[in-house]
Amino acid sequence: MAAAQRSQTSVDFCHDTHSSALLHGLQELRSENLLVDVILCVSGREIPCHRNVLATCSEYFRAMFCNGHLESKEHKVTIEEQSASALQLLVDYAYTSRVTITGDNAVELMEAANFFQVLPVKDACTKFLSDSLCVKNCLRMVSLGGMIDPVLEADALLYAMKEFSAASKTPELLELTKEQLIKLISSDHLNAPEETVYTAVMTWINHDTRKRKKEMRELMELVRFPWMDKMYFLEKVETDKTMQKCCPDIVSEARKYQAFPGEIQSPRTLPRHASGLREAVVVIGGCEKVEEEIFSGYNNSVMMTHSSAPCSTSWVSMTKMKKEKDHGFAVAVLGTSDIMVCGGVRCKKNVWLYQAKLDIWCKLAPMCTDRAYFKLAVLQGKVYAIGGRSSYSPPVVEAGVEVYDQSLNRWTEGVPLPQPRYHHAAAVLDGSIYVIGGRDAEVKEKSTVFHFSNSQWHTGRDLPVVASCITASVLNGSIYVAGVRSKLLCYRPEEDL
Repeated sequence: MAAAQRSQTSVDFCHDTHSSALLHGLQELRSENLLVDVILCVSGREIPCHRNVLATCSEYFRAMFCNGHLESKEHKVTIEEQSASALQLLVDYAYTSRVTITGDNAVELMEAANFFQVLPVKDACTKFLSDSLCVKNCLRMVSLGGMIDPVLEADALLYAMKEFSAASKTPELLELTKEQLIKLISSDHLNAPEETVYTAVMTWINHDTRKRKKEMRELMELVRFPWMDKMYFLEKVETDKTMQKCCPDIVSEARKYQAFPGEIQSPRTLPRHASGLREAVVVIGGCEKVEEEIFSGYNNSVMMTHSSAPCSTSWVSMTKMKKEKDHGFAVAVLGTSDIMVCGGVRCKKNVWLYQAKLDIWCKLAPMCTDRAYFKLAVLQGKVYAIGGRSSYSPPVVEAGVEVYDQSLNRWTEGVPLPQPRYHHAAAVLDGSIYVIGGRDAEVKEKSTVFHFSNSQWHTGRDLPVVASCITASVLNGSIYVAGVRSKLLCYRPEEDL
C-alpha cells in the first residue's frame, strides 16, 4: 500500500534582502527620475523625490503630505530658510540609510534633521558633536543643545565646566542664556578660580548692559567671592561701583570671611571641588559600647570622613590627641581647618590645637579657669570659652567667659554670662554668640545672646522646653538645636523681627 502523501497548507517565506533591495530600487527610480511625484525647492536648488519615501522617514513631511495641506497636491514644494545641502543629505539618507557627518556639516545637518524630524540623523549628529567637543566649540554646543537637544547641552555643560578658564574667553560665552550661565557658575564642579568666574559674569553682562544689568544680582550670588585672591578682591571687586550699589551685602560677606575664615556660612563659602578643599566631619574622643548599657573607658582617638552619604561613609583615623583620655571637653574650629580642644573633667585648663595641614597636635596657653561641660565659640577671630563646671566637690558652676587671642597665644577675661550654666549649647550667627539651655542647679530653657557690637549679653528666645546636654549648629541662617527629647529644634532670627 502506497504511503499517504503529506499535504502542506501554508508556508511563511521571508526574503532577507527584500528591504535593502526595495530601498535600492527606490533609489534607482529617483536617479532615473521615474515615478517622481514631488520636487523640493530650497535656496535655488530642486530636489526630485517621492512623497511616500519622505513621509516614511520624516514626521515633518508625513504631516505635510498626509493631512490635506496644499503642498500634498503641488508638484513643487518650496522650503524656506533651510540649507539646500543639508536637505539634500537628508533626502539621500531617506533613500540609502546612509549619511556622512563631518565637522563642517554636523551643526547644519543636526539643525535640519531637527527641523524635518529625521530623528536617527539628529541623534547621530548629537553624538558626533558630543564626541568632538573642545574648548573652542563647547559653549556654542551649550547654546545649540539648549535649543535642539538636551543631551548635547548636558554633555557640553560638563565639558565647559572642566575647561571653563579657557572656554570663558571665547566669543560664544556672550551667546549663552542667563539660565545656561547659571548652570555653569552654580556648579561645585566648575573648574576655575573665582576671579575667572567673576570676569566671565561681568563680560557677559557688559555685552548687553541694557538688557542684562538687571540679572547682575542673581548671577553674583553664585560667584564664591570668599575664595578669591585677597588683592584681586580688593582691587577689582570691592572698589567696583556697580558691585557696591548692586551687591553690598555680598561684598561685605566676602570681606568678613577673608578676615575671619570659617565664621560666616553661606552658599558662597563652600569651596568648589577644583580648590582641592573638601568638607569633613571629625569625631573626637568618646567611649565605646562593649555590651548593652556597658561602656569602655574614654578614649582620645580622632576620626574623620569626607563622605556626605551615610550609606557609603568611610572613616579614617587621624593623629590621636596627646591629652589625657577625658570627657567634658569643648571643641571649636579655627579658620577653615584647625581644631581647638579645651578643658575637660581631668584636663581642666589644658588647650590643644590640631593643625590639619600638618596633621599634628600642639599645646597652647592654658585657660585661666578649670572648665568641663562648657562650650567654645569663635567670633571675629577670637575663641570664647563660655560657662562650664569648674569643680565637683564642692560643685561650682561658672558664669565666667574668657577669650583667646591666637596671635598672642593668651586668654583674657571676657564679659560673664548673666547666670552660670553648663551642659548648654552655643552657636555663632550674624556676629553674635547664642548660648542656649543648659543647667546650674536645675535644667533651663533660657537663651542669652552676646552681641559683639556692644559687648553685652541680651535675653534671647527661650527653648520651648527645658534642655541640657544639647548641641547647636548653624545652617543657612538658622540655628538648629539637637538632643532636646529626641527632637531637632530650629530658630530663625528673622522671626523675632
